Amino acid sequence: MSFVVDGMINFLDILFNLTSLVGLPYYGVAIILFTIIIKIILFPLTYKQTASMRKMMELTPMITDIQKKYAKDKVKANQKVMELYAKEKANPYMGCLPLLIQMPILWAFYKALMIFPYGNEASAMFLGFNLTVKYGFTPDYHLILPIAAGLSTYLMSKTTSSSTVSASQPESAKQTQKIMLIVMPFFLAYITASVPSGLGIYIITMNIVSAIQTLYINNHLEKQSKAKSA
Repeated sequence: MSFVVDGMINFLDILFNLTSLVGLPYYGVAIILFTIIIKIILFPLTYKQTASMRKMMELTPMITDIQKKYAKDKVKANQKVMELYAKEKANPYMGCLPLLIQMPILWAFYKALMIFPYGNEASAMFLGFNLTVKYGFTPDYHLILPIAAGLSTYLMSKTTSSSTVSASQPESAKQTQKIMLIVMPFFLAYITASVPSGLGIYIITMNIVSAIQTLYINNHLEKQSKAKSA
């Protein structure tokens, strides 16, 4: 993993040098660009993950019916569910696999930012934030960073949950999603306040790009679904 982190640090430096050429010598800009690039590279996996989750959501009512029909025969129920997956070309693990692939990459970038050797103080400044400083919840201008992290997390969570919530879901699952929708923004706001602000820029950018990608994917899948049913 260390060589991946080192590679990301080097690439972040390259981006900084490139942005400096166009009059933007700020590591904050490089962090935003790098985050966007990572999300673009991971987009095919994100698409597959979202599509798989939507597919499983659509199959939920049928799976529930099978489980009720064969409530006394678990083996038969599992067999019928697997047959349904095969018929509908659905993979219950596909929703998790892309996430498992993405997480090490995103974690490596997180680690790279944690140890990144910023140049002079001027280049580490961005929008009034020193990217190496932890500002906490100081009641001043810098409080905008954790607030933005919380709001962007809510936006990202809301767009994601809209593609995974189904009327046929168990009530417990719906309640869990509602709780996470409330808890995660506060959690990410706390994390943002507790780490160097450069990581806060990364978190906010990641949330915004993720929300945009999810909206695009949902719209694209919706059009595909309508085209098939037409």
